[in-house]
Amino acid sequence: MKNPVQPVTNLAINGINYELLFELDAVALAEDLVDRPLITGLRQKDINTPTFSLMRAMLFACIHAKQPDVTFELVKTFVTRKNWREIWVAVLNAWTAGMGEQDPEEEAAEADPKTDQS
Repeated sequence: MKNPVQPVTNLAINGINYELLFELDAVALAEDLVDRPLITGLRQKDINTPTFSLMRAMLFACIHAKQPDVTFELVKTFVTRKNWREIWVAVLNAWTAGMGEQDPEEEAAEADPKTDQS
């Protein structure tokens, strides 16, 4: 079951508003695109000075989570020399918000703890 209250970050590109959402499917998609782990393999250097390929992959993954009909080819055109900082901040905000959200299955397990009295 998907969490109905998902933290989204809004980003307007070319007059269109996109909702960026960090979720595990988005992480897996971005990892496939850049061929490296992003939860455990994202370094401070990547955050401070991201490559365009990393930025595009993470942006696409976050957009794709809420707007699955938006293609990677289109998203690649979104990132330019003039707006890359604004886009990168929005992507990082989406990923940070998503990392702080607890998995619904974890919430259910915590709400119904099993007491083991041996």
